Amino acid sequence: MMGLVFNRQNIYRLATSKLDRDSDHSSCGLQETMVPGGDYLRLTLVGTAPEVYSRIGAAFNALFEQADHDPDRPLIEFYRREGAVDCLVPVRSSQ
Repeated sequence: MMGLVFNRQNIYRLATSKLDRDSDHSSCGLQETMVPGGDYLRLTLVGTAPEVYSRIGAAFNALFEQADHDPDRPLIEFYRREGAVDCLVPVRSSQ
């Protein structure tokens, strides 16, 4: 599962990957979103749920201090498993 944070639009979306078998359930009315590619700076949090989730905001703040944030792409909370979350901040291309 992923949380996508579109700061400019003030939108938070819960997302998951679409599986081949999901095409049989197109009547559910769910929206599809393509996560933009590019470079992301990542910080992985590991701990006991639900305590680890309370550290997500601070993790993003730490990443913002290290990154040239690209505000046109979403922030990503990637929930790897219970008690493990990757926080990803999109960074501008160095090109």
